[in-house]
Amino acid sequence: MKLKEKILNLLNKNQSEYISGEYMAETFNVSRNAVWKAVNALRKEGYNIYAVQNKGYILDEGSIFTGDIIKSYLNSPYKLEYIPTVTSTNDIAMEYGKNGVQEDIIIVSNCQTEGRGRKGRKFYSPENAGTYFSILLHPNIHISDALYITTAAAAAVTKAAKELYNIDTQIKWVNDIYYNNKKICGILTEAHFDMESGIIDYAALGIGINIFEPEESFHKDIKNIAGSAFSRDMFDNKIRCQLTAKVIDIFYDYYNSLLDMNFLEEYKKRSLLTGKNITIEKNGVKQNALVLGIDNKCRLNVVFENGIEENLSSCEVNLKL
Repeated sequence: MKLKEKILNLLNKNQSEYISGEYMAETFNVSRNAVWKAVNALRKEGYNIYAVQNKGYILDEGSIFTGDIIKSYLNSPYKLEYIPTVTSTNDIAMEYGKNGVQEDIIIVSNCQTEGRGRKGRKFYSPENAGTYFSILLHPNIHISDALYITTAAAAAVTKAAKELYNIDTQIKWVNDIYYNNKKICGILTEAHFDMESGIIDYAALGIGINIFEPEESFHKDIKNIAGSAFSRDMFDNKIRCQLTAKVIDIFYDYYNSLLDMNFLEEYKKRSLLTGKNITIEKNGVKQNALVLGIDNKCRLNVVFENGIEENLSSCEVNLKL
């Protein structure tokens, strides 16, 4: 780890406290001049680090959203790449997988120009508002179990929001997170698998969270649907970094024993559709149904108007108003 990264981590872990250059020099066994150069290098990268005579340095971490800050909040040293603007983080993750990259990599961005959801729908991803990231995974599971990746991620988002900010969100089966009746998060899992065995070679798990209202509000086409976890006047990049890291940590807790389905209780508890009347579109046919709940394979348990009960693993679902 470079000196500037060590200094950044130290300042980030000691929030609201001044750290003297002398202490840093002794801690990292370097000269005061080396500390000064490292601090200036961080400032050039956009970090607001203030210096007060006889006190030391302090970091205004709310001023920037970047990979180094996110990594400082992670419980494990995952490989994370921060790219300010991308077409789609899932595109990059899938390209890594296609090129034979064998390690899990997390790609985080401040803005996506071509973010997408299920069935190619556009996912609005403006800069300085949310967090957009994808994880390249090598799950070694059958394609029939791929649903668990998405549902584990959804449970991770809801649990992170609750633990960090006491925000109670809900999951609209199978991959959308709602807060105050507005969608604040979308999840998209794309995978490449062996046709003969059905085993997934690699997958890209994409998560996009609207943490704050965009500076120019939401696009008119989604204004009545999209929401955010916080209003714009509460904007703080620290929240964006913390939430990104927390979701990653919780997801990996679930993912490392994915087939044990330790996420299932959280997922069921947060179900938005349970007990609601919905419209289901499957194979071009629309039917009305009542949602009974989520089964132990993360399928949507419904009963149709004709009394037939079914567990659904894939379909379009809309709440009846």
